[in-house]
Amino acid sequence: MDKRLERTASLIGEENIKLFKDKTVLVCGLGGVGGTALESLARSGIGNFIIVDFDVVDITNLNRQILFVSSDIGMLKVEASKNRIQAIHKEIRVRIVASKVNRELLDMLSVANIDFIIDAIDSPKAKVELIKFALRQGIPFISSLGMANRLDPTAIRITDLEKTETDPLAKKMRTLMRKEKIELSRVPVVYSLEKPIIKGPVLASVMNVPSAAGLALAFYCLEKIQNWPNLS
Repeated sequence: MDKRLERTASLIGEENIKLFKDKTVLVCGLGGVGGTALESLARSGIGNFIIVDFDVVDITNLNRQILFVSSDIGMLKVEASKNRIQAIHKEIRVRIVASKVNRELLDMLSVANIDFIIDAIDSPKAKVELIKFALRQGIPFISSLGMANRLDPTAIRITDLEKTETDPLAKKMRTLMRKEKIELSRVPVVYSLEKPIIKGPVLASVMNVPSAAGLALAFYCLEKIQNWPNLS
């Protein structure tokens, strides 16, 4: 067995390590939330990724986005993320897609063998399209809600969209889901109990909350695709 994962295997069993190696996770959005989710999954032994983001690394990302360092500034996030993940383990397979999430992209991905979807994108309309795709394809998923303008990482929770509170993005998503006639209880989410501290056009953020959300996304993903004991 891969010695990098010996301590992981001691906790969850070698059978799950073998299982993870063959799984493919689609991660959409590689910012503070999605980046931490991606790195956590890579370090946990997931062997295959499809990563989607249209943006480039900016100096303002470096205060909170775990995948990137100063030498990545100006690089496509998908390229820098692939480099980071394969620096963790060169045998991890990473397919990169430098694009916004839209119907055309999802049509292209409909033939991919995806085992789980991480939604860490910001656009509500794009999130709706991704959730509809996951439900239509029968692929398990989880969606991150708003993490900006908050400080408390201990306020992160996993629930379904129907049970969320205090989150302006959740309210918007509930409205959009109802228009699409999608049951809110079918949409698992990570959200924060902490109300936004400030309001305004600039989304202020530090590493604590987005990374806590990313770790929660990764935990939910791993729990759903394997047989960890005593977690359900």
